[in-house]
Amino acid sequence: MARVNLGLDIGTASIKAVELINNKNGYELRNLIKIDLPWMQENTEKEAITAKLIKGLIDKYKVNTGRVISGVKGESVIVRRIRMPLMGQRETNQAVRWQAEEHIPYSLDQVCLSFQVLEKNLMGEEGEYMSVILVGVKKEAIKKHLQVLTRASVFPRIVDVDALALFNVFQLSNPEDKDKVALLEIGHNNTSIVILDRGYPFLIRDINWGGFHLTQAVKKELKVSYEVAQKMKEKYGIDAEEIDLSRPVNSQNESEEKNKRLVNAAIRKAMNTLVKEIVHSFEYYTSQKEGTAIKRVILSGGTSCLRNIDKFLSEELGLSVETINPFTIIAGKPAKFQSEYLSKGSSLFTVGIGLALRKIKKI
Repeated sequence: MARVNLGLDIGTASIKAVELINNKNGYELRNLIKIDLPWMQENTEKEAITAKLIKGLIDKYKVNTGRVISGVKGESVIVRRIRMPLMGQRETNQAVRWQAEEHIPYSLDQVCLSFQVLEKNLMGEEGEYMSVILVGVKKEAIKKHLQVLTRASVFPRIVDVDALALFNVFQLSNPEDKDKVALLEIGHNNTSIVILDRGYPFLIRDINWGGFHLTQAVKKELKVSYEVAQKMKEKYGIDAEEIDLSRPVNSQNESEEKNKRLVNAAIRKAMNTLVKEIVHSFEYYTSQKEGTAIKRVILSGGTSCLRNIDKFLSEELGLSVETINPFTIIAGKPAKFQSEYLSKGSSLFTVGIGLALRKIKKI
């Protein structure tokens, strides 16, 4: 019998829902939904509005709420890849807590812990060991996340980590070349960096930076409202090469050209923060892997749709940068989902698809 999962990606700017049917022929897309959230500060009103929009989404599209997988992200999420001596499942369950005290920078009574053994029977200087991915999420963050869903009468079967959902998609769409690759999910308020080594996550970082900060930079530079700044950012994007602001402006379209230059300058300046964080992560990886360097970068998330952001990052990082299309792993795409729609802005749904791919074990 085919299983239907609903991946629910709740961001700060939008809610994305992806309903996938998993049958013997692979995955089939049943529903693909994006609802924008109004811009507002973080408060209880936003929680109520988000819950209301989720409830409306469920009622309108009749999605399956019996198999919901949602995700969390941000600085409350800590993911570490660690080494542990080779041992059985029961011993691992007990030993993980001791390892967590060393690797999780929060008191363990404040954290929900989980782990997954990635590889076994590896050989090191101290004998056989296994590679384990350790996940710790602050209980307060989980509680806050579940409060929103409960208000919408949604009770997820799994609360996953968005960065791991991103990895789920990439490993299915790139079954061979999964070494020395950096995945960047650039959202509205958060950027996830996932560095893969020998096919598995080596480093996962969440940075409090996203498209919101670019819009704020444009707003400040051009002295316009947030809404106008957002439209200008989407219209002009970022030029692949830096524009000389002292160069004469085309008199036929002076206002347009001036705005374009100012937007470009504001975005480039704001992007420096992200570039520094990416470079810092890459340097850490290189220092831990005896000089091994990252080979390429894969973009996803709403801000990855910004015009020329891939070219800009490629120039700054000196690496090949491409944007993922998560729909390549879905065999069944009904006619109601036009191919043009699935390719344009497809990276918006990467986390939602990754969540929907999660296997739900019977208890």
